Amino acid sequence: MTSFFSEGGCGYYSDRITRNHGFTDEKHLFTPEQITRVLAKGYRRFGYDYYRPYCRGCRECTPYRVLVNQFRPNRGFRRTMKRNADLEVAWARPQPTQAKFELYVRYQLTRHKDMDESPDVRRELAMAMVSQMYMNPADSIELTILRGGVVLGYAIFDRTLDSLSAVYSVFDPDETVRSLGTLNILLAIEKTKELGLPYLNLGLYLAGHEKMAYKKNFGPAEVYVGFSWKSMA
Repeated sequence: MTSFFSEGGCGYYSDRITRNHGFTDEKHLFTPEQITRVLAKGYRRFGYDYYRPYCRGCRECTPYRVLVNQFRPNRGFRRTMKRNADLEVAWARPQPTQAKFELYVRYQLTRHKDMDESPDVRRELAMAMVSQMYMNPADSIELTILRGGVVLGYAIFDRTLDSLSAVYSVFDPDETVRSLGTLNILLAIEKTKELGLPYLNLGLYLAGHEKMAYKKNFGPAEVYVGFSWKSMA
């Protein structure tokens, strides 16, 4: 295991610097018990690395987990499930495919308007996809959402002794009316309950960020503040 600190531009606020503490499990030697403890302390996983923000002068990034046994879908969530009743849902071991890669490229090009679909960019995106989604511990699982066998979305989750923990997700940018991001979380809540686990870890919650504040809609929940989990106010 290699411990590290890293600094760089913040992925959420362009005028801020992020500082992370992390460590690397290069051969995925951590036991399920160790992974459970690490993620329960607010760390996130990216490939072989586990990290947590420790930024100077900013504490907005807050680990967030849903108490799945207390979750009750509201009317909007029920509409989302009904709207997508025609889709196929599969849970399995993570497996990259060409179809998933092509969707990953379209998803990233939509999110990053300065990119072009050149051969160099496609190579970079292929490496990014593998790093983000397919360097996983043994117990990770993948959700795939399909229509007529065509992949509309997929997501990776780490399975620990007490949670499913979201790693990264990709959705068809042309299917916005389906609210596939919301569907992904609702399906993950169902799967977490099915596995008999109490928590769905959604990663970092930023109350002041337009793209990250949505997590507060999924509750009851807890946030990791200081050195313990506390009820979300």
